[in-house]
Amino acid sequence: MAEPSLPPPVEEICSDLIRFDTSNPGSSERKAAEYVAALLSGMGLEPEIIEAEPGRGNVVARVSGTDPGLPALLVQGHLDTVPADASAWTRDPHSGEIADGHVWGRGAVDMKNAVAMTLAAVGGTFARGRRPRRDLVLAFLADEETGGRLGAGHLVAEHADLFEGCAAAIGEVGGFNVPVSSGPPLFAVSVADKGLRWYEVREEGVAGHGSMVPRDNPIPRLAETTLRLVSSEQPYTVTEPMRVLASRIAGRELTDPADVADVLATRTGPFGRMFAAGVRTTVNVTRVGAGYKENVIPGEAWARFDCRFVPGHEDELHEHITSAAGERAEVALLRRSPPVLSDHEGEWFGRLGEALEAVSPGCAVAPFVFSGGTDNKWFRTLGMETYGFTPMLFPPGYDYPAMFHGVDERCPVDALHFGVRVMERLMTL
Repeated sequence: MAEPSLPPPVEEICSDLIRFDTSNPGSSERKAAEYVAALLSGMGLEPEIIEAEPGRGNVVARVSGTDPGLPALLVQGHLDTVPADASAWTRDPHSGEIADGHVWGRGAVDMKNAVAMTLAAVGGTFARGRRPRRDLVLAFLADEETGGRLGAGHLVAEHADLFEGCAAAIGEVGGFNVPVSSGPPLFAVSVADKGLRWYEVREEGVAGHGSMVPRDNPIPRLAETTLRLVSSEQPYTVTEPMRVLASRIAGRELTDPADVADVLATRTGPFGRMFAAGVRTTVNVTRVGAGYKENVIPGEAWARFDCRFVPGHEDELHEHITSAAGERAEVALLRRSPPVLSDHEGEWFGRLGEALEAVSPGCAVAPFVFSGGTDNKWFRTLGMETYGFTPMLFPPGYDYPAMFHGVDERCPVDALHFGVRVMERLMTL
């Protein structure tokens, strides 16, 4: 192993990564992957760049621990981002500008910040002449924003040997502090992702001239169908992690699902919408289409729905969609991703809490169900416990959930430095 060099500060790594346009769709991850591989090589590691398709770079490296008998830990993050409309931003979304105590740009929280924190933590550990206690596998991935088939999915299917010995994996989203009225911070660590089902609902009608009384215009029926699908409030499906989180916030044990949902929605500040989605299935219409000319009544109309279900409640979602759509509508499942659920009382969750407490003494740690999906779904198939753990301590008023896929995405520099310290501590456990 070559003599390791000290990496740049974490905010500079994050800024550098943001300047690579890795919009998905629209660009590729190759240049960002080469940058990451160069940093890892400078630390004395031997990274591999693996592509499922030209340009779609994944970087994997193994760090040998001092105790090879311990189960290994996978630290994973994705290099791609969603696209950004620069005309709507205060700053260029690919500038990586460091200003006003923040790193600005697309990917600053989703999730080039986590990639930067991992690289800074590993590099800083090496530069001080230390080694992690257990083997670490570092994976920086392509294609997460469109499902991960060319990233984590490809590696799991074709290169599973790279993850030999990994008993747990950490990635997005979790390890952040939730607003509390007083006292030490409360950090929420994700132990589950909701499952995903995308549907298309199509209504057939009779095409005709727009000036005449319609025989069977499918658009009004589609509108009625859509309203039935999205306005039917789904029952609470409170899992134990969400009950524990709500109880920690309330300062007392909660058992009633309505009480849990109320605390999560009303007492968590900007996290309310995200946490509220973790205790029920959500059905959102995201695309609609019909017709090709203003004076032509179309013969068909369609709408697409993004549905997320709490682990264990997939069948209820499908029943709701098919029954509420009605007999005339055609319902097609476009895409499915499974939910994931890991132990919130076992040794791995305990280690994550211990790393947070080492940097933030006296803090509390609670589990939660993430409202979206991550690459953890792929690594779960290899038998790993998977957690959302991108540790950061946010200042009051910072709207973290709004940063995901949002305009003027930015991450506090102090939060990045906090995360590096936590990640360095985790490597010793």
